[in-house]
Amino acid sequence: MYFIEDFTSGFELNYGRRNFDTNNWESHFNFPEIGLGVYYSTFGNQDVYGQGYALFPYLQFNLLRLKKLSFQNKLAMGLGYATKPFNIETNNYNTTLGSHFNVYIGLGLNADYRISKQLSLSVTTDLNHMSNGAVRKPNNGINVITGSIGAKYHLNQNPTPQLNKTPPPPSLEREILIVGSAGRSQSTTFNTDLYMSYSVSVNYLWHKSANYALGIGLDQFYSEALPYTWDAYGTEKDNQLEINNKYSAKDNFFNGVFVSYNLKLHKTTMFANLGAYLMHSIKPIQPIYPRIGARYQISNHLVTNFSIKAGFVRSEFLELGLGYRFHPSKKKTL
Repeated sequence: MYFIEDFTSGFELNYGRRNFDTNNWESHFNFPEIGLGVYYSTFGNQDVYGQGYALFPYLQFNLLRLKKLSFQNKLAMGLGYATKPFNIETNNYNTTLGSHFNVYIGLGLNADYRISKQLSLSVTTDLNHMSNGAVRKPNNGINVITGSIGAKYHLNQNPTPQLNKTPPPPSLEREILIVGSAGRSQSTTFNTDLYMSYSVSVNYLWHKSANYALGIGLDQFYSEALPYTWDAYGTEKDNQLEINNKYSAKDNFFNGVFVSYNLKLHKTTMFANLGAYLMHSIKPIQPIYPRIGARYQISNHLVTNFSIKAGFVRSEFLELGLGYRFHPSKKKTL
């Protein structure tokens, strides 16, 4: 049910920088802009949905760059805050967001025209998404599509240098990555209990260059919430309390195989996995599942992990974890 009464309105403020060192990793991506941003938006009905705020880091990649005119695409991910989430007693019409704190994701296209040494005009279209990864339900999420006209003030008066993209060095590196993660989630809207989820993921990665790798792997999951979620999906039981259902520990175990794409940005790796279930006691919503996230390399072998496990298009739980990297091949570049 939707209660949109008006257009959304808001603003976004960004601070970014570019590094034009040809020996740096940014040269492999045509010198993207890296920065920090803040976001504010109404959601079309302030009585039901309230307003949204976000704080996020972002990357803005160059699609085309001329002397004065440039086109970019933007990727942002950070922390979002919703002022009026679902509340069964005071705000049960809001079925989009179930918690104050959410994950914020922003995707955008931007055209920029420099009119002076320090000022440029920009036209932007963005898709902004907020949801909490099923930590609290309902969690349909809210999407805001915006168009905007703005201005940029350049602290550096020098014109943007016209540098060619440097191809990343090819690689022969092979890697085994083992990641253990944990998270909590709510199973259905009217079952307010929080359940633990755990996972162990074993990845074998083929590094095709210094910037990206392909992989295959095995996921082992243990989730106390998903038996409730999978049993309730698509039935009237989603509107009933499911805490009286009894599941054994066996029902909480399930596993799958996956393929992955990994994009490395210095010490941060963005990854997208597509998996297929192998063994399960409760039938999943879909036979395949996506998993997206980011990892940060804190040492040669140790990484941190943040990811979202989903059931096709529905987020099932957020997870945080640690991983360890093994390097079976020593030769890294061609």
